[in-house]
Amino acid sequence: MFQKKHSLAYRMTLRVILFSSLIAICFTILQLYLDFRQDIRNIHSFFASIRETSLRPLEESVWILDDLQISLQLEGLIKREDIVYAAVAMNGEVTWAEGTPVRTNAISQNYPLVRTIRGGQEEIGRLVVAASLDGVYRRMLRRVVILLVTNTFKTFLVSGFILLLFRKNITRHLERFAEYVQQIDIQHQEPKPLTLERGPTPVDELDQMTTALNALCQSGYQVYRDLSTQEQRLRLFLNATESAIFGVDQKGNCTFINQIACEYLGVTEEQGVLGHNLLERIGRDEARRSMMDVFVEQVRSTISQCRPRFVDEMPLILPDDSVISISQRSYPVIEQGGCTGAIVFFTDISRQQKLEQEKQLFSKIVRQAPSLILIADAQGTVEFVNRGFEQVMGTGADALVGMKVLDYLANLDLAPRMDQVREKIHRGETWSGTISQTNPSGRGIILDAAIFPIHDGKGMLTNVVAMGKDITREQQLVDQLHHVQKMEAMGKLAASIAHEFGNTLLGIRFALRDLQQRPELTAKDVDLLLLAEQECDRMRKLIRDLQQFNRPSSGRKTEFDLHRILEDILALHHNLLCKKRIRVVRAYAAHPVRLQAVEDQIRQVLINLIINATDAMSAGGGILTLSTQVCNDELVLLVRDSGSGIAQEHLDKIFEPFFTTKSAVEGTGLGLPVSYGIIRAHGGRIEVDSEPGCTVFTVVLPLIQNDAMEYAA
Repeated sequence: MFQKKHSLAYRMTLRVILFSSLIAICFTILQLYLDFRQDIRNIHSFFASIRETSLRPLEESVWILDDLQISLQLEGLIKREDIVYAAVAMNGEVTWAEGTPVRTNAISQNYPLVRTIRGGQEEIGRLVVAASLDGVYRRMLRRVVILLVTNTFKTFLVSGFILLLFRKNITRHLERFAEYVQQIDIQHQEPKPLTLERGPTPVDELDQMTTALNALCQSGYQVYRDLSTQEQRLRLFLNATESAIFGVDQKGNCTFINQIACEYLGVTEEQGVLGHNLLERIGRDEARRSMMDVFVEQVRSTISQCRPRFVDEMPLILPDDSVISISQRSYPVIEQGGCTGAIVFFTDISRQQKLEQEKQLFSKIVRQAPSLILIADAQGTVEFVNRGFEQVMGTGADALVGMKVLDYLANLDLAPRMDQVREKIHRGETWSGTISQTNPSGRGIILDAAIFPIHDGKGMLTNVVAMGKDITREQQLVDQLHHVQKMEAMGKLAASIAHEFGNTLLGIRFALRDLQQRPELTAKDVDLLLLAEQECDRMRKLIRDLQQFNRPSSGRKTEFDLHRILEDILALHHNLLCKKRIRVVRAYAAHPVRLQAVEDQIRQVLINLIINATDAMSAGGGILTLSTQVCNDELVLLVRDSGSGIAQEHLDKIFEPFFTTKSAVEGTGLGLPVSYGIIRAHGGRIEVDSEPGCTVFTVVLPLIQNDAMEYAA
């Protein structure tokens, strides 16, 4: 029964014995401890009973010095179990004693013997009682032997019975299980069901295990058949895929390889590559070794480091000496906690690289193109806007992407033409036209736009592309050209009219002067003649202004300081500025600004701008700011007022002749057009920007070369 020391029944029985023995020892120790405590408790109980029963008679005997009674009483004390010594001491010396005194393993107790003498308590002696623990230890040893023998005997009987039951009911069936499993060969035949030789018993765990094992064998056989089928399909798939795939073991021997890999590596299964070292064969050719070293090293690193290795791009030389670019992926094969080989995938990415390069080039062109480009999907959701679109429109891609393109276009002046745009898109045609828009910074934009659809191979709409070109500057130049042409034509006409009207007006003025000198005129007639003469002077001033259109340079150009001219004009109009409570803020450049120009004409321009700024501010006062600065080789003069501003619809007309927002008495509408002509004649430009509460006229004039070099230094 106990020959098979490594059997499950033997190990289980041994563990039962050890566990039972441990439990028996624990309970024995507990029992001995309790018995020991009880014996000690009995001794202390006896000590307590001495105080109640024996102490009083002993005091009487000691008082009368009755040796016989004292000896009898002490003898009675030591007859008690474990009490080995009793004595009475007087004056520190033992007078009566019975038994044998002990020094070790003993418990002793002292009792004072007291007698009432003359109404007081006096100690006449002491009783000493000692108990030995040797008897307690002997009884404990006897109990240990009895308990251990009985418990050991019971443990062996129970363990032997358990071993027999386990052997009969479990071990022999487990051996049958092992024998059955060793005989299973699902590669060649379907396993027969396992049956156990057992009597009529209820269904228990062994029956359940038998049923489960039979089901496992059946399913294992079915799985093996399915795996064989899947292996065939996998081989077909590996040969049909465009990726090259092969596997190697730890030494580099090929375990499988598909057809594409054979073609790329210049090997075939018929040549016996399976089972041979494929890695050495790849790097054997001296001409290919330099390029294939990286390829082979990646596979070896995967096996040695037991982790995947990826190379997105590496060269591979083919058997025909052509070189392609491949992407390599190698994965370790993990079995029983260790790496047993590797599976390698590599794909020709030469065409993909070319497409990616073309895609990146196209993407870079689209992103950096100066034109505005917006791309939406078939549902009209914005997918992309390029950098040019963001810069011109003043809206970031984050705010536009995901937005409905029709919602965005509806904010432009394209809204009335949206139906036309949709119709063109649905017909697959391109819509083109101009679009006007004001970006978030308030800058007006004019776009030459085209919107067209993109279809896939089946003719389905996939995207809508809107492209545009910012022609705002070109349109402004065209408008300026038209304005210049208009001014030139107006100048020629004005010069002709001024010449004809000037002579006639001079005659009328002389006639009025002559009439004023006649004595028969009444005071009322004189007032009328003075009024007529004033109107003639006003007409003469208007004629002089008209002549400026065709005479941009009426005098000789001289060199002068612009800041001095500004200060002279401010001093001349000091009373007017104080009357209207206008505060002047000077923000001049740090150095004097010298111009080479016709001084009186520049002075006229500055007077016109300052008077206009003064008139724009109400009687309640305001701030007039004059600032000069030098940028590159140009002077920039800013005339800023805090007036009510110029209406947006008037900004494009203020430089046209005879256009004015003042009353007929206050202005003729020629001040700004004349100023415009003077500045253009000097090679400069004049611009205006206005909003409620602030209007800024900007005059740009070229500096003389020496002055420009001084500022640059």
